Amino acid sequence: MQREPPFDFIFDYLLPIETEVTPFFGMFSVRSRGKLLLLLRERSNQPEMNGIWIATVGDGAVSLKKELPGSLVLFERKSKKDEWLLIPPDAEAFERSAIHLCDLVVHRDPRIGRIPKPRAPRKK
Repeated sequence: MQREPPFDFIFDYLLPIETEVTPFFGMFSVRSRGKLLLLLRERSNQPEMNGIWIATVGDGAVSLKKELPGSLVLFERKSKKDEWLLIPPDAEAFERSAIHLCDLVVHRDPRIGRIPKPRAPRKK
């Protein structure tokens, strides 16, 4: 696995808020204030899954897709509670969309981020 998060230019735009970046199942998670905001993925296997993944809530994926050119809705759920939006790195407006996304994150857009469910304790 790569040691440094991909698309690291976004961290320049996220400077106004405190973020935590950690490895996450072959990707990197970006969290702030306990919320999972983004996943960053750039791997050679399944390149169609590479890019900036955005954790959305409610109807956030639908409205954000209109705001972020080149983004794709992934993993739609009937409950609409845990959809993911993806900005692929080969999207025509990738960098512009990523910068706009960071601006929304910094301004605490309520459509972005979710508090993960706590893990159940491991049984011995």
